[in-house]
Formats: sequence, C-alpha cells, structure tokens
Amino acid sequence: MSSPVARDLQHLRAGERPSARNETSEARQQDATWRAAVTEALLADLRPDDHALAVWLLQREITAIGAAGAGATETLYRLIAAVARFARPDGAMLIWRAARATPETRDGVDVEQALRAGPEAVLRALGRRASARGEADGGDAAAALAWVRAGISTGAADDLPAYFAWSDERFGLHVSGPT
Repeated sequence: MSSPVARDLQHLRAGERPSARNETSEARQQDATWRAAVTEALLADLRPDDHALAVWLLQREITAIGAAGAGATETLYRLIAAVARFARPDGAMLIWRAARATPETRDGVDVEQALRAGPEAVLRALGRRASARGEADGGDAAAALAWVRAGISTGAADDLPAYFAWSDERFGLHVSGPT
C-alpha cells in the first residue's frame, strides 16, 4: 500500500488540485507541511510531465510565504530548482516572482535558476513580454529582465553547467527521463 503522500502525488499528477487550507494558523501550518512532503516526493522522481505540477506548487508556496510577509522555506528553494530544471524561458518570470516574495527570498534566490533555459533565450522571452502591448504583467517582466541582466553582468552565467549540477544535488532532484 502506498503512503498518503505518494497517493497525493499520484492525484496531483492526474491533474487534481486541492484548494488551499489557510483559514487558521494551524491550517496554514498543515498546508505548509503537506507542500513540503509532496515536494520531497516529487523531486525524488521528477518526470517530464511534471512541469505544470511544479509550477502550481511553486505558485502556492510563493503565495503562502508572501502572505506571511517574511521568511523563505526550503520547499520554496526546492520548487524553484524543480521549475528551473525544465529549462523553459517562461519559467524565469515565476522564479523572479519567488525571488521578490519576501526580504529573505530577495537575498536567497539565485538568479542562475532563471537562466537554465539559456541566458539568450531568457532575455528574449522576458524582453518580448516586457514590451508586449496589453501585457498585464509587462512591468513585472521589465523588472525580471533587469534582475536577470544584473545577474549576468555580475557573472551569474559564467559557469551554468557547474551551478546546475550543484543545484540538482543540493535540492535533491532525481529526474526520470528528459525534462
């Protein structure tokens, strides 16, 4: 018989998404514990089809720590690494949002995570998004673009393969197939 977390992960992979349980302090803590456990299970067996799930979990973690107004969690850092692992240029925007969530994340989130798709691809994607007319988040995209450019100018893109090898090991990513 599988564990409750394994069953939850199976349901999440099938597209089921429970609502947040943040009515009380106790419920917020239970939700944080659940997110941490599901994240650990996900990263132990990250699959090519897990991108949407990793994004959903990261968005939920950003919302939770943003509502608290301070702090950063290991779960947040692990989910950033998971989203980055898929190397999609559009993931840079979400990683930037995670970096902006609290004062602690502003210091703790590495810009290198946003560069996994390649610096040029990320700069192009953020540039398009920042300059697109009618984009609701154009200002955020411009700020994310500035963050990425600043990181590149200080050497963040100098040795990305070594950084990502370290990151995958540090955050416990075990990939089942290409992501």
